Amino acid sequence: MTARVTLADALGMTAGEVVAIVGGGGKTTAMFRLAREMVARGGRAITTTTTRIFAAQIQLSPAHVPAALATRENVLAALESHGQVLVIGETDPTSGKAEGVSLDLFRSLRAWCPGACILNEADGSRMRPFKAPAGHEPVIPAETTLVIPMVGADIFGQPLDADHVHRPELVSALSGAPLGLPITPEIVARVLAHADGGRRRVPASARVIVVINKVERLPDRSPARETAERLLREPAIQAVLLTELRGPEPVLEVYRR
Repeated sequence: MTARVTLADALGMTAGEVVAIVGGGGKTTAMFRLAREMVARGGRAITTTTTRIFAAQIQLSPAHVPAALATRENVLAALESHGQVLVIGETDPTSGKAEGVSLDLFRSLRAWCPGACILNEADGSRMRPFKAPAGHEPVIPAETTLVIPMVGADIFGQPLDADHVHRPELVSALSGAPLGLPITPEIVARVLAHADGGRRRVPASARVIVVINKVERLPDRSPARETAERLLREPAIQAVLLTELRGPEPVLEVYRR
């Protein structure tokens, strides 16, 4: 079905939601888009990461507060001025890359700003559109209410190798597909639906909605649609969105069980 709605609407997001975004294919774009949409609704949004964030990505936020200066007063002041704020860990002065925040600080942010939506980029993908998580990731706080596993539609038909996939050997192990094989909807769905893949470390009370992004790049949407159909065979996955997150109408199609 065609859905002319905001990303936040399609995800059923409410004020005070705690969101973890995992996988590949546009996590940072999704995080800041959701922040803007929540502010446009009249709400407040805190963006952060429990992994790392690049200098260019930090500049996407109208304001940021480093962890060393993150107090209730500073965070609330930034929210009052801008509607949204990025909270980051220690920054490497050479690369400009910032570390993620600690789980203790994350809990403090929730306590200081109970009415704000918190958006957390919970793992990295090294700019690849598809990945499987390593043993140490993702870092999803227990307070999380919504987990969004993501994949870029530009992965379909590409070989299962390190040039196109982050940790291809883990994708191979989870999907049963040999390295080098062209990536199919079946492979993507198996990994995203797997308890050690896209659903790894999801809190029991959190809902899971998959986002297949960059669908506008496909000459035919059939691979994305087939992936959505396969994903919804997993009862833990509530819905699948086909998106163009950099476009004016980000949600192209919505599939629900």
